[in-house]
Amino acid sequence: MGKQACYLAIDFGTSNVHVTLFDRQTMKTVAGTSRKYCWYTPAANQIELDAEEIWTASETAVAETIRLGGAVEIAAVTFSFFGDNITPVDGKGNALYRMLPGFCGRSYREVETLAREIGAEQYGKITGNTLSTLSSASKILWLKRNCPDVFARSEAFYTNQQYIMHKLGFGDIQDRTMAARKLAYDVQREQWSEPILDVCGMTEEQLGTTIVESQTVVGKIRSYGRVELGGPVPVTIGCHDVSASLLAADVKTDQIGTLGVLMGTYEQIGYFSDEFVTGCNEFGDSLIFSCCYNSPFRGKYTVMDAFPTAGAMLEWYCKNLLADTKADIGQMIAKADLQKESRLFVLPYMENYHGAILGMSMATTLEDIFEALLKSLAYQFVACIDYIKGTTNGVFHNIHFGGGGSRSDKLIGLRADLLNTRMGRMKNIELPSLGSCILASLGNGWSKTVDEAQEQVKNDVVYFEPDCVNGRKQRENYKVYKALSADYLKNY
Repeated sequence: MGKQACYLAIDFGTSNVHVTLFDRQTMKTVAGTSRKYCWYTPAANQIELDAEEIWTASETAVAETIRLGGAVEIAAVTFSFFGDNITPVDGKGNALYRMLPGFCGRSYREVETLAREIGAEQYGKITGNTLSTLSSASKILWLKRNCPDVFARSEAFYTNQQYIMHKLGFGDIQDRTMAARKLAYDVQREQWSEPILDVCGMTEEQLGTTIVESQTVVGKIRSYGRVELGGPVPVTIGCHDVSASLLAADVKTDQIGTLGVLMGTYEQIGYFSDEFVTGCNEFGDSLIFSCCYNSPFRGKYTVMDAFPTAGAMLEWYCKNLLADTKADIGQMIAKADLQKESRLFVLPYMENYHGAILGMSMATTLEDIFEALLKSLAYQFVACIDYIKGTTNGVFHNIHFGGGGSRSDKLIGLRADLLNTRMGRMKNIELPSLGSCILASLGNGWSKTVDEAQEQVKNDVVYFEPDCVNGRKQRENYKVYKALSADYLKNY
C-alpha cells in the first residue's frame, strides 16, 4: 500500500505562516501548524516585517507539519500570500531593508504626490485600486526620498512571493495576482504602468518582468530550505490570498451569485468578474479600500473591498487598552454582549490617524469599548457589502465566510442580523490554503476545469439565520454609525 499523497499548502498571512498537509483525494486535513512573525514599529505610523524572518518561520512550520503528518508523500507544494508589500533586495536577492506592508501608513506624503502627478481617479483606472498608503508604489517612492542609499542599491523590489520563490531557487518570478497587488500595474493592459514608474523613479526590471499564471508549476524541489521533502516535488506558484480564498469559498469564476469573505487582519469581501471596476476614491461616509485586479485566470478580475484594520483592531485593543497581548480574544468575544443598548461607537480607520472612539462617558468601561469595537467592525462590513453590491448588476444570493476571524458564531450572526440575510461559514475555514490546492490541482493536470477543481475540495457550508429583532435594532445603530462616520471624515 502506497503512502498517503498530500498537498503541502503554505499560506503567508500578515502575522503568521500557516502550513497544512491535505489528503489529495479527500482534502481532509492531515496535519498543520503555524508560526508567528513580528511586526516592528520603528516610529509612529510605521510598521515593518522581516522577509528573512518570514522565510525562517515557514521553514520551521514546514518541518513541524511534515513531522506531525508522519509517513506521507508530498504530491505538490503550493502557496498563498498576503498582498501589498515590498522588500528592496540586492542583485543576489538579499533584503536591503525590512518589508514594508500595505498597512504601514508611512507613505502618506508619497500618496499625495501620486494624487497630484497622476490623480486618484486615473490611478483607480490604472490599478483598479483606491489610492492610499496600501500602494507599494508609494512605499518605493518613500524609500527613494527617505533612504536614498537603499533605493540606489536596490536591484529589485520583491513581494513576499518573489522572495520565497527566490529562496527556493526559482529566481525573480511572480504570478499575475501578486504583480497586480504592487499597485503599479495596469491591470487592463497587463503591464507595468509607465506613469507610475515615472513618478516613483523605478523600472519594469525592478518590479519584475517574469509574470506567470497562478496555477503554473514553476519547477520541482527536493527540499524546502533545510527541510527534506522526500523526493522531487512540483511547486505551484500560487496567488494572492484573497483570490485563493474566493476559490475555496465556492465563488464561481463564470457567474455572479456568491460573495466570499476572508476574515483576518483584514476583512476582505470579493467575487470574480469579467468586467473591470475602477477603484473608488469617493466614499463619503466610510473609508473602504476598493480593488479590482487580475484574478488567477486570464480574462477575469478579482473585485473586492476591504478595511485593513479588522483583526488588527482587536490586537490593538489588547495591546494598548487592555495591556495584555496574551489575552484570549475568542473568550472575550464569547463573553461580549452585542445586543445591549449602547451609544458608543468606534470608527475603525486607524490608518493615517483616522480612528476614533465616540460617545464615551465617565462610566464607560474597557468591556464597553470592546463590545462597541466588535459592533462597529460589523457596521463597517455592511458598508463594504453596500459598496460591492453596487459594482455589478448581478445578484448575490450567498455570503460565505472563512479565515481565522470567522470562528466566532457570534460575529457571523451579528452580520446576518444586520443584513437580514443568512450567512454561511465554510466547514474548513483555511480558505487561502484550500484555494492554493485548487490551483495546484489545475497546474498539475489533476483537474481540467476550475469547477472540477473546486468540486474536489468538498468544502461544505454551515448557515446562520438572522435574528430579526436584533437586526432591526442594529440597523438603526448602523444609520447612526454612518452619519457619525460621514461627519467625522468630512471635518477631520
